[in-house]
Amino acid sequence: MDDHRILIECGVDVPMRDGTRLQADVYRPESGRWPTLVMRTPYGRSPYPDNFVLLPPVPTARRGYAVVVQDVRGRGTSGGQFRAFDEVDDGFDTVDWAAQQSWSTGVVGCFGSSYMGAAALQAGASEHPAVRAIACLQASSDYYEGRTYRGGALELGSVVSVGLAALGRTALARVQEADERRRLRRAYVRALRDLADQPVAFPMMSRLQGEDDELLGSVAPWLLEWISHDKRDEYWERISLEDRYGAVSASALHVTGWFDAMKEGALANFRALAHSSASDHARKHQRLVVGPWPHYSLRGYEATRVGDLAFGMDAALDIDELQLRWFDEHLRDSDHSEPAAPPRVRLFVMGRNAWRDEEMWPLDRASDVRLYLSSTGHASDAPDDGMLCAAPSKNEGRDHFDYDPRYPVPTIGGAHLLLPTLAPVGPRDQRAVEERDDVAVYTTQALDDDIEVTGYVRAELWVATSAVSTDFTARLVDVQPDGTPVSVCDGILRLPAADGGAMRQIVLSLGATSQVFLAGHRLRLDISSSNFPRFDPNPNTGDSSLHARACVVAHQTIVHGGATPSSLVLPVVPAPA
Repeated sequence: MDDHRILIECGVDVPMRDGTRLQADVYRPESGRWPTLVMRTPYGRSPYPDNFVLLPPVPTARRGYAVVVQDVRGRGTSGGQFRAFDEVDDGFDTVDWAAQQSWSTGVVGCFGSSYMGAAALQAGASEHPAVRAIACLQASSDYYEGRTYRGGALELGSVVSVGLAALGRTALARVQEADERRRLRRAYVRALRDLADQPVAFPMMSRLQGEDDELLGSVAPWLLEWISHDKRDEYWERISLEDRYGAVSASALHVTGWFDAMKEGALANFRALAHSSASDHARKHQRLVVGPWPHYSLRGYEATRVGDLAFGMDAALDIDELQLRWFDEHLRDSDHSEPAAPPRVRLFVMGRNAWRDEEMWPLDRASDVRLYLSSTGHASDAPDDGMLCAAPSKNEGRDHFDYDPRYPVPTIGGAHLLLPTLAPVGPRDQRAVEERDDVAVYTTQALDDDIEVTGYVRAELWVATSAVSTDFTARLVDVQPDGTPVSVCDGILRLPAADGGAMRQIVLSLGATSQVFLAGHRLRLDISSSNFPRFDPNPNTGDSSLHARACVVAHQTIVHGGATPSSLVLPVVPAPA
């Protein structure tokens, strides 16, 4: 099946229902009718190795597929106005066109990573009957929570990195006048270069636009839309996949990584489609693969070392072959009979650095275990004062720190989309963060036995603040025997305006992980109020950081013990008998 002579047709017009014509390249065997794979991209359809086409079309066509790689509306050489994430109707029309071509069997699979993975799912949700299978890598489930905002805070660094560097670069190619193109390029390069600088000056919109008030409107108008819709509203609901699961009747392969910014969305897509998709066949044939990867490193040697950790050669799956086998199973059989079902879930368990098959996500056998915060009141300024204990203290204790928005805690590691020049990604040494006096640190004793944490981690905290509105952040850390603290997962929660000083309980999601804390290691919880430039720094005034003209220092309190037992909640998997 790998010896077909192929034909490549470039710049093929694909008509949409409103008359707009989108352009695509078609890679196919020279003769015959073939299952057809569709990928739709906002990053420019060629050259494909540089534009996130994670299933290369030439070898895929040689394997016996027709492959359609298309510029979405208003991008590359396609006509129309770009509508970020709004791909259901155009996905339907593209699938409809592809299924009717003389070289197509009429059976279609959709594939892609990140934006393109979500576009593949949207095509599946368009209810076109030709879509039989999907391979969606690192695809969001919702474009508000977990993509543009998280816990109410703007994913500033990721939004700007994608909006200007990735989408913006391609938008510049559509600017006709060369001098204007060069001027805009200089402006957006400056905006990216200066984004992480401290001290932070408010309003932050000035930092994004610099001296060019037209920059965002010219290069990334969609970024202005994302910023202006800072609450979940009709704008986000209209394009959310989470409201369309019942329309999907295709089998789907979901791939993500523990340090992928889209991890929570990919996990949500798998779980919801396994329970709520349109057919029994689709519900039965959802598959999930989660590796130890960040967003951009899924293949080859770069997938074996992430951040400060090496995960071994087993971490490097053949992602291309994984997708092709999926399509072989679900698109080759003309009577659509049931293919052999592999394990539904495959997880890479960090710490042990090994793959494991499971039946469902999250794991039914995982149970919540609480570790309770305790200290003598100096968790933010004295090493080893803050503790995580198996039982809550009988007496109430309090830790305090001041959060100054002008000097936020820097982003070091995590599951984000920031450019490498702005912040490192993945599991990273947190010593520089934990030495700050605006970070409270709570640590267990050295473990006598391995503890596996697989599932969703959260912190349930009692807090108080002097500000009318502020943020709290939390990070789970694996402290190695030599004392090196390495980040595992983290989160943020933006508290709405309230009476300053009032104590309240908050639930702060740190996201999902699969991490074995080995014997001799310690677990740690870091708590602060900022993570910049990943998230916009809250000015503590009740105003948006992008428009606030001033900020105030927030006096933060963490309360624990007694009637207010703050805790870290871990989904612990029991050791095999």
